[in-house]
Amino acid sequence: MAYEKWPRWLLAVISGVLLSLAFPKADIGVLAWVAFIPLLYVVSTETLQRVFVYAWLQGFVFFVASLYWIGQTLHNFTSMPLWLTPGPLLLLAAIEALYGAIAVWAAVFVSRRLKLPFFVTFPVAWTALEWLRGNFPIGFPWSFLGYAAYRNLLLIQFVELTGVFGLSALIMFFNAVVFEVLSREGSPRRRIWALSALTGAVAGAMAFGMVRIHQLETEKPSGSLKVAMVQGDIPQNLKWDPSFRANSFAIYSRATEFAAHKGADLVIWPEAAATFVFQPDDAYPQELATDARYRALLLELARTVKEPILFGAPAFRQDGTGIAPVNRAYLVSGDGQVVAYYDKIQLVPFGEYVPLRPLLGGFVNKIAEGFGDFVPGEQQTLFDVKGARLGILICYESLFPNLTRKAVARGADVLVNITNDAWYGRSAAPYQLLAMAAMRAVENHVPMVRVANTGISAIIDPTGRIRARSDLFERTTRLATVSWLPRHTFYSEFGDWFPEACLALTLLGLGWALVRPRQGEHRPLETSSWVSLNGRH
Repeated sequence: MAYEKWPRWLLAVISGVLLSLAFPKADIGVLAWVAFIPLLYVVSTETLQRVFVYAWLQGFVFFVASLYWIGQTLHNFTSMPLWLTPGPLLLLAAIEALYGAIAVWAAVFVSRRLKLPFFVTFPVAWTALEWLRGNFPIGFPWSFLGYAAYRNLLLIQFVELTGVFGLSALIMFFNAVVFEVLSREGSPRRRIWALSALTGAVAGAMAFGMVRIHQLETEKPSGSLKVAMVQGDIPQNLKWDPSFRANSFAIYSRATEFAAHKGADLVIWPEAAATFVFQPDDAYPQELATDARYRALLLELARTVKEPILFGAPAFRQDGTGIAPVNRAYLVSGDGQVVAYYDKIQLVPFGEYVPLRPLLGGFVNKIAEGFGDFVPGEQQTLFDVKGARLGILICYESLFPNLTRKAVARGADVLVNITNDAWYGRSAAPYQLLAMAAMRAVENHVPMVRVANTGISAIIDPTGRIRARSDLFERTTRLATVSWLPRHTFYSEFGDWFPEACLALTLLGLGWALVRPRQGEHRPLETSSWVSLNGRH
């Protein structure tokens, strides 16, 4: 069936579905390279107003299909009535889809007004808005286009220059060039130039990756550390039950003793594995006497095994307004001393705090019940362990490229991502989180140790290779050696220069297009060029 006979809304929906299948759990990454072609056909022949609507529809479908687990999480872990749980999912998908709609609208507008091909405007505008989506006004950098290629180790190595955003631009460039060729828009010479540029870009990226992987795998490491990843597999509905606290602590204690017996240099527990308030000192109010007792037991455990333990725990700190809860990671030495701690900086909106609380607080409550709104940490802390400097990422923080690269720029040799993915069950979310975390290792060429309560725990090498991987809902302790290299990447040093340049170009193009006279503005593509694909000339 010819494309021109299909309803436009259906093509937009198909584009969104194809894009969602490119990401985990389906994980058919190749689909990302062609998923936008139906949408490009639609927007090439529509008015600018409809361009925005169809692009928004495509993004809405993509985010609903990718983030379906939000409704599942709300149903399982909050008191929200079942019939209301789709509401937050649909609202978030509608908001996130706006970024893609703006990108597509801007690309089409600039393309028509300045007579530029889609393969020039689309990669630039898409990358610019993708970067904005991860930063403003409430950062939610979930499922950037480049993450769909996380398993292609040869291709993804060049993100050490551009961050994941360069990979997003390349995938969008591929979609636009293929559309250009299939639609027969432009002169044959322009199509040849586009194909040549695309071939050169992909081949160059692959060649770069081949050389870089060889260098990374043969270079002498600066040091190594044998780590134990303790995956306690504590069900979320039992995790904070006071009657289960002793069982939970016993699970982690036995695993820690086993790891020390096997020669681990560092034992790592997941986010909030310590299900009690752990303070840097032993000054506890009487109402937290039980928490103080468990604190003493944990320090005694470290002294018994004579190895450092890195773990997550809730804590309180004094700020300008009084006592405030924080999501914290601690390092305890082998002699039972609190060495360092890090307070999570990038909190989960509506999970750990309510954005714009004066405005929204009366209408919504945070998803995670517990201590009330957490407060963010103020600075990154590196943990020193036996010659290694560890940069800590708590859960959601592994999604933020700039936060991770700042830790590496400050001297982190190894990234440690502790997380609790029990919220998401067996949905796609744990797989999506692992894929996104893998890109942080490649951007900075620094290994990552990912330790999750219910999985997926894994070691991610500087090349992005995932190993020592656990299964979901498996109680296990995995031991693996992590080695680090004496190198920083261009991205580690200079950050998001590439998407920021794309944003500047997008704004420049829009400004130029707005002041350019309308005379001579070319019409949208004619569908007759698509008819020719079916042999009707």
